[in-house]
Amino acid sequence: MIISSTIKMKDEEFAELADIIYKNAGITFTINKKYLLENRLTKRLSELNFSSYKDYIYYLKYDVKRREEMKVLMNLVTINETYFLRERAQMDHMIKKVIPELVSKGKRSFKIWSAACSSGEEPYSIAILLNEEGLYGKYNFDIYATDINTEVISIAEKGIYRSVSFRGVTPSIIEKYFVKNGLDFQLKPEIKSKVKFFQANLMESLASSKIGMTDFIFCRNVLIYFDVEAKKKVVDMFYKTLQIGGQLYLGHSETLSKIDDRFKMVNFGSGIAYVK
Repeated sequence: MIISSTIKMKDEEFAELADIIYKNAGITFTINKKYLLENRLTKRLSELNFSSYKDYIYYLKYDVKRREEMKVLMNLVTINETYFLRERAQMDHMIKKVIPELVSKGKRSFKIWSAACSSGEEPYSIAILLNEEGLYGKYNFDIYATDINTEVISIAEKGIYRSVSFRGVTPSIIEKYFVKNGLDFQLKPEIKSKVKFFQANLMESLASSKIGMTDFIFCRNVLIYFDVEAKKKVVDMFYKTLQIGGQLYLGHSETLSKIDDRFKMVNFGSGIAYVK
């Protein structure tokens, strides 16, 4: 293994690598973020015994293991920062307002997609709140959770977390739904079983194929990493995947302004939803 502090990247290498990342994940890296890629990828280059990014780019393009390595690259460049009940107001809007309205019209089954679930705190939070509201047993819920990063999907499927995932969560919720084991908190099976996880790239048309038409999509704090064209592509896929009247929830700093005008924006005071 090559021992190095940081393997430096030439500007032309950065441009080619950034293009590869954009084409495969829709994530845009500008030249001022070159240091970020260097920091995240130096260890990987050393593991592969590469001394330059030119060698690594060739490996990504032509090696027989290029598809497996692309997954490794996506795991290294994607950012995963989340915690339980984050931006809860949107979940409460769905559970306390929208679902009851749909129930009053005769709907009994609901499909929810956490489209960039990271290590699973978001979809599990939805399952917990549905249970808190007493909706399981009355109606059918299918919660699907996807992420491009295979490592965080693996973490999510295990359902084991540390205290950092519970900032702002009341002790009563933690005690009710988790079993503490040393520094770990294991999610109880009755909630863990409510979520189906699988890897999916939102830039690929097949991302929604395993899910089918859905009622609610949560895709929060993801579009900020995409350029306009990538945003349009992903949002169009969301639009086609949502049922009429379906709701899309984005992060508080994200908007569909100048991206897609087919959605109706609903401001419910403590947040925003986009309705098909």
